[in-house]
Amino acid sequence: MRHHRYHRADYHHSRVHRRDAMRAAAAAVLLLVVLLAALFGISRWENRTYAADGGSTGPASWEKPDITYNGVTYTPKHRTEAYLLMGVDVSGPVKSTPGAYNGGQADAQFLLVLDNEAETWQMLRLNRDSMVDVPVLDLRGDVIGYERQQLALAHAYGDGTNNSCQNTVDAVSMLLGGAAIDGYAALNMDGIAIVNDAIGGVTVTITSDFTAVDPTLVEGETITLNGQQAFEFVRTRKDVDDQTNLARMERQRVYLEAMKPQLMALSDTEVVQVMEKVNDYLVSNIGSQTVLDLAEKLKDYQELPELTIEGENTIEDGHWAYILNEDSLQRVILQLFYNEKAK
Repeated sequence: MRHHRYHRADYHHSRVHRRDAMRAAAAAVLLLVVLLAALFGISRWENRTYAADGGSTGPASWEKPDITYNGVTYTPKHRTEAYLLMGVDVSGPVKSTPGAYNGGQADAQFLLVLDNEAETWQMLRLNRDSMVDVPVLDLRGDVIGYERQQLALAHAYGDGTNNSCQNTVDAVSMLLGGAAIDGYAALNMDGIAIVNDAIGGVTVTITSDFTAVDPTLVEGETITLNGQQAFEFVRTRKDVDDQTNLARMERQRVYLEAMKPQLMALSDTEVVQVMEKVNDYLVSNIGSQTVLDLAEKLKDYQELPELTIEGENTIEDGHWAYILNEDSLQRVILQLFYNEKAK
């Protein structure tokens, strides 16, 4: 991206300057949003072929009828946008690997939802172990059925690029009652270390015992993480805490909160440089104009507290399974996509 010096008397240059600044601001917001998805926890020991244990129906039709829940009637919001952000357990730059199950797991998933009427935005953090109905793809990328699996496995179907992302979008849409999802962005695992080092490291307090994983991460100390340390801090769950994804998600939250100020303080040039470094690790169908629009909205709209769906950690066939609480799931759907109907 070319940057232009601003000459007060030169109208053309002032327009170019404003345009470049806006693009850089948009890139900063996109980088921040995508990094939400980059806070993934890949554990090589996790089974990539988690056994399915049942069939289900296909995606629901998003007709947006009114819903009555606990005696209260809710009407659908009509001006929402939703974007699914993913962190994928694949090393190196993005590449297409043809096949039915070559996509890699999406170990972190966030749904960004904007309410353009209320002018608010909110993040839903999805647990990768959530047991949901996942579309199963064949070698051609066609859906041949639905199986109850960990949500992370939806991305594993396909070639690791757009069809894997779209399959995850479909799984999340079904989970949320058929909610429309307008776009996606997925970042491969190496992206977090690249960005961490590009911004000079991120300072956090280590509140977990990493002795068995990385002795440089000393419990109780406040340190500036290098790329490899950041990678371990946000990805590891084996031999750390209670080894659940919930504990790992909390470390990801801490890391993100520490990183936010540094990202937003980057200059236009620095934003472009960081984006160029991670571009080869990113898959997205969010167009440039949409990015610009999102940048403005995320800056101007009110940010609401992050949401999660409550549930219970258990073991199924020797692997973690997060059983979603149906009441919590319904309340999240209503929060994001419905308003209480006026009486």
